[in-house]
Amino acid sequence: MAGSRYAALWIRLLLIAALLVAMGLPNGAFWSSQGAAFAQSDDDGDDDDDGSDDDDDDGGSASAGGGGSEARDTPRDSDRQVRGQSQRRNQSTQRRAEVAAPPPAFAANEIVVTNLSDPDLLALQAEGFDVIERITLTNVAVTLHRLRAPATLTLEQARERVRAQPSGATGDFNHFYRSEQDSTAPAPEQVQPVAMPPVPACSHLNCAALELINWPAARDLLPDCKVTVPIGVIDTEVNAAHENLVGAKLEVLRLLAEEVDPSKAIHGTAVASMLVGQGSDRAPGLIPEANLVVVDVFGRVGGDERASVASLISALDLLAQRQVKVMNLSLAGPPNVALETVLARLSEPGGAVVLAAAGNAGPRAETAYPAGYATVLAVTAVDQRGQIYRRAQRGPHLDIAAPGVEIWSATSIKGVKPKTGTSFAVPFATAVAAILASRNPGATPADLAEQVRQLVRDIGAEGSDEIYGSGLLSLETLCAPQNSGASTE
Repeated sequence: MAGSRYAALWIRLLLIAALLVAMGLPNGAFWSSQGAAFAQSDDDGDDDDDGSDDDDDDGGSASAGGGGSEARDTPRDSDRQVRGQSQRRNQSTQRRAEVAAPPPAFAANEIVVTNLSDPDLLALQAEGFDVIERITLTNVAVTLHRLRAPATLTLEQARERVRAQPSGATGDFNHFYRSEQDSTAPAPEQVQPVAMPPVPACSHLNCAALELINWPAARDLLPDCKVTVPIGVIDTEVNAAHENLVGAKLEVLRLLAEEVDPSKAIHGTAVASMLVGQGSDRAPGLIPEANLVVVDVFGRVGGDERASVASLISALDLLAQRQVKVMNLSLAGPPNVALETVLARLSEPGGAVVLAAAGNAGPRAETAYPAGYATVLAVTAVDQRGQIYRRAQRGPHLDIAAPGVEIWSATSIKGVKPKTGTSFAVPFATAVAAILASRNPGATPADLAEQVRQLVRDIGAEGSDEIYGSGLLSLETLCAPQNSGASTE
């Protein structure tokens, strides 16, 4: 009897369970303990990893004890949870794809060309080309045209059509240049550190860098070792009100395209302070007495801060108008025929010596420009031991090495921070070139570049090499009487 009663009870329980399942109760919920299925669903599908600034641990996530029966995993809640998770995964994938997408290398549908004749321009206009802008560069005797390519041609085809004109050989894309390149390059092979003498205790944050290159500590006491020629910098915005630039002889000019947002005052402020900073004894400038002209050609499109080659060429001409003899370009990008043409003009007697960053895309990356041009002094970076910066680009075009790792310089608002990259090695070489130009007013840009190349210590393979160029700056004789820039070896 007892067995039959238990059997009947089990049959009834099974019937009740089947009925509940038919009514929509989740499978197994009848047998589970009350409250065991608590779950937090993100019903709006918002991915928490959204890059927002709010990273406070304010208890906004679900706790296991709250919500009561409203948090139970009912069929509707479960479906919403699955949909929310799927939506978040899709959004996360989309964001990763957007982050991974490389920034554009050039402006869409634009060709730039120098010194295009009127007949050739008319011929191109008859083919559907439009003139976006005509820029007359008086000091380098160049006229630059920005042309909009016809919709019927690819950009490569449009460039070839321009180059096919008798005066269109310099036709090229309107390339973009950037002050700080992507540093996510493959890890380079190790380079053996160079043995250097011990660095004594220093009184400011960049003392070790100056000791490494034998910067003339007594320069302030040598009137004929001061900078008397104006120096130019092409970079981002500069915070001229920064405490480290108060009192500096600084002029900031802007060449900003209307369709982009202004650049941030991060990179430019750091470079300017390295040269003429004087308001801080923590990171004083190399040549605080100099007149510095900064041309801000960078703008922001989303998170991409860049300068077009048309703006870069205009900035070079603007500096030439102000009789600038030494130009610091802590930026890098692709080769461009129009840019090469203008830089070649600048390198002629009466022009300016141009110094540029080797680039930070890694030792296996292609040559970066304008550093890759023969008329530009290419500067790479080393650390305080004389070891090459691991992200520095390499090649036979490199001229010299200078400190560029953990260099203290002004931030965009207040104070100083360490900066690393070939961008921050260039000001050391620029300061040297400015001193030489001041001491040798009749020297041509080519003469000055060669004098800088001679003021080095050979620290790589014997002779010029693809890692250090001619060698590391070594300035024992920079301010010596009757200095001619001869080799220090």
